[in-house]
Amino acid sequence: MTLSPRHKLIGAALLALVAPLLAAAQGASAATTARVLLGLTAAGGLAFWFIRARGGLDLASKFKTAPRLNVVQRVGLSQRTGLALIEVDGKPYLVVHGDGFAKISPARRPTRVALPGPKVSHPALTEEEGAPS
Repeated sequence: MTLSPRHKLIGAALLALVAPLLAAAQGASAATTARVLLGLTAAGGLAFWFIRARGGLDLASKFKTAPRLNVVQRVGLSQRTGLALIEVDGKPYLVVHGDGFAKISPARRPTRVALPGPKVSHPALTEEEGAPS
């Protein structure tokens, strides 16, 4: 197992804080021991916070959730206005935005319509020319 530089730095910092604790166990005062324990707790909390803030430690779940807001498509209408199709929690919305304004309206999902196909008029496919039935 290879350790990243971040993990090595955290390990070295914790080792540097543990050394005075060992000295405290060999005859140092109670105040020094309490300070070392407080320092260890603070260093551990900071290390945990840094790792968690960078996304390296995810205790909540193993799966990433889908984003709640997704910009599907953007179109510029002019120099200062635009139109965006967005999805919020799976529901589509149209947003017209510009300098100092934005209007949001729910969008309808496109419906599929069956178009009539071309009529086939080929003599081999029809029975008009005396084809056997």
